[in-house]
Amino acid sequence: MAIKDLLSVIKKFPHHFNETTMFKGTKEAEKLKEEFRRHFRNITRIMDCVGCDKCRLWGKLQTQGLGTALKILFSGQFDYDTAGNLVNKNEMHLQRNEIVSLLNAIGRLSTSIYKLDDFRQIIS
Repeated sequence: MAIKDLLSVIKKFPHHFNETTMFKGTKEAEKLKEEFRRHFRNITRIMDCVGCDKCRLWGKLQTQGLGTALKILFSGQFDYDTAGNLVNKNEMHLQRNEIVSLLNAIGRLSTSIYKLDDFRQIIS
């Protein structure tokens, strides 16, 4: 039920930005995309070095969630049709752990964004 609610909210905001144009068009853009991937892989390696088991677990879970989001973003599976709707060109399959980590990352980011309002009220 919560997933359906999330998807219905997403459908209300279909055009935040056109991510299909990211890292496209020039050789510099392709270089930037590869550099972005390398930096993200470096972050996942750093997470392996965290001493606290609990911190490493949560950090790896969130990192994998962001990695899954990037996997979807960079896959080229999605595009916009002539009406401006996001469509899946080919069926993408995610592993169970990718789905779990993606939803967890969405939850964590949503909580962080929600808490910004609390901080604004404290400041003012």
